[in-house]
Amino acid sequence: MKKHFLKIFLPLLITNFAIAQQSKQNNFSVVNDNSYSSNSSASKVKGLSAAFSTTTSTCMSVDFPAPATWSLVNYGTGTPFAANGFVSGPNIYADKEKAMYFDVSASANSSVTHVYVGFGRAYSATPSKTVALRIYDGTTTNVVGALLGVTTITMGEIMADVAASQYSDFYFPTPVALPASKKFYCSVDITGLSWSASPKDSLSIVSNTSGQTTPGKAWEKQSNNAWYNYSNTTFSWGQNVSLLIHPFLVQSPVISTFAITNNTICAGQNASYNSTGSTTGGSVYWDFGSSPTATSTALSPSNLFPSAGTFTTYLLVYDACGSYAVSSKTVLVNANPTVGANITSTNVCAGTNITLSGTGANSYAWTGGVTNNVAFAPASTLNYTVTGTATNGCTNTAVSSVVVTPNPVVTATTSAASVCAGGSVTLNGGGATSYVWTGGVTNNVAFSPSSSNTYTVTGTTGACSGTASINIPVNPNPTVTANTTTNTVCAGSNITLTGGGATSYTWTGGASNNVAFAPSTSTTYVVTGLTGNCTGTAAVAITVNTVPAVTANATSTLVCSGSSVTLTGGGATTYTWSGSVVDGVAFVPSGTATYTVTGTGSNGCSKTATVSVTVSLCTGLVSNSNTVNVLLYPNPNNGMFTIESKGFSSSAFVQVYDNLGKLVFIESINDAKHIINAHFATGIYTVKIIDQNTIQSIHKLVIE
Repeated sequence: MKKHFLKIFLPLLITNFAIAQQSKQNNFSVVNDNSYSSNSSASKVKGLSAAFSTTTSTCMSVDFPAPATWSLVNYGTGTPFAANGFVSGPNIYADKEKAMYFDVSASANSSVTHVYVGFGRAYSATPSKTVALRIYDGTTTNVVGALLGVTTITMGEIMADVAASQYSDFYFPTPVALPASKKFYCSVDITGLSWSASPKDSLSIVSNTSGQTTPGKAWEKQSNNAWYNYSNTTFSWGQNVSLLIHPFLVQSPVISTFAITNNTICAGQNASYNSTGSTTGGSVYWDFGSSPTATSTALSPSNLFPSAGTFTTYLLVYDACGSYAVSSKTVLVNANPTVGANITSTNVCAGTNITLSGTGANSYAWTGGVTNNVAFAPASTLNYTVTGTATNGCTNTAVSSVVVTPNPVVTATTSAASVCAGGSVTLNGGGATSYVWTGGVTNNVAFSPSSSNTYTVTGTTGACSGTASINIPVNPNPTVTANTTTNTVCAGSNITLTGGGATSYTWTGGASNNVAFAPSTSTTYVVTGLTGNCTGTAAVAITVNTVPAVTANATSTLVCSGSSVTLTGGGATTYTWSGSVVDGVAFVPSGTATYTVTGTGSNGCSKTATVSVTVSLCTGLVSNSNTVNVLLYPNPNNGMFTIESKGFSSSAFVQVYDNLGKLVFIESINDAKHIINAHFATGIYTVKIIDQNTIQSIHKLVIE
């Protein structure tokens, strides 16, 4: 069971001073803990931030928070401070227990649920050592009576509480019933600690300053098992004090109980809770023991358990005075199966069977009308989802995809509808990726059919295929000639092809008989001449020389007025510029202009290109500084520049506008020297630096 849901924060500011040692009653020193008291009506509760009332109609706490009139101290014995131990802890006198006497006979509350103890000092080399909190009958005046109840915590817990400046909480799982007198002692049993053996165990219960509780309520059980009040000047310390021991009492025990709608679920599902049956009017705090929702204060919360495992949920119910009870239950989260979706083939031709099979579960259900592990022919490309269910009832899904490739619709075309004997024809398959012809024909390769025949092509795309056929009649052919205006041209220049020896002519390569056209590449053009039903062919070779890829370049396309620029052509052998410009020679442009260069290659072919040069007045930076001095450099630049200022706040940013006023860039300014590295087209831009919703500076930026 989890303990210590409630931890009261108590900051300890300790200042040492000593008192002279004589006998036991004045053989001690004190350490002031002036800020130790929780003198507020709303104490901070660790983890809950609740405010506890000292007394309500059904519960109460004693001296909590500590009265504002108390000055809190640790009392130690020996010089230097606590060299011989602590008054309210282990010391050279081998004291066994330190207790507080309480009389709550005026209250209706009759059971102790837990006790806060304020420890000011704590150390043990063995943190597993335990310290017990005991409740004794105090009915008989000045007599520590029968033991009524006991609970323990470890020194490790106490040390952690002291380090965190908070009370240590001694919790009774079953509340301790008080005697009819409602007079009792709360005792801290320190017999499990040792001051004589090294390393020494150290523990001190904080008290108020002697004289602030008269008569004193603090008691101790000495090494001879005799009990003495601290105020006894013969056998004890001669102190009139109260210790920071605060019992919490109720009329009836706080009840913590809850129900879970389903405590066996699958990963990723919710468990629903309700605290029906717990103490009515009490506050609740849930710890589910699982992320992402770790806690809740709702009466009927729901919690998502994303992963498998066994998780313990704790319910803490506490009343207005801080008395509480804890209950717990476990939730079994079963793992979802790791489902796989297998497919015999992920890419098939239309009409081909495949088989889908699920793995990792006990049973499977597929979308799309598919039955697990049964062959079928998918009609189209589709994703199939399988839901696998494990024997524990948990499910998961997986997806398998199949691509259904249609069989290609193959076509068979020819370069001529008929040929003369000995003539050539080209057969071309279409609609697929690769082709195989009957009759020894190679796709898209001219051949001479010996006789009229029908040729069939099988076209394949991937693993899928289709067929088509074409008939080629073979007729006597005329003697055809192929003529051209020139056999050598520059790319883009026209030629004219003409056929002779027949009645009509059909050219390959997109040429028309006796019609000028510009061939794109060097090739041989074949003319088919038709006379009656007979054709003959002739060929002519045309060489197309490459036109040079001419470029027009400038040392800078944006220059200041009066500056020089050099224009150079590229991609050819010789260059001629417009505007009296000499290739590769610097000149001063009179204004913004576009220059044209004609480049001629070694084969005599030429082409033109242009370049624009913008002449700017280059007025430089324009600053409208409001609150900060902003620098922008270098300027002009190629898109990489620095913005510098010592006055930017964390909200500063930069905006860049083009010459049309369009915002083309925005970025936060992260430091005093902020570097911008962006890709801007050549031109003039406006830069605005904005900080704290105010334009701090405006600049003109020149991008080369």
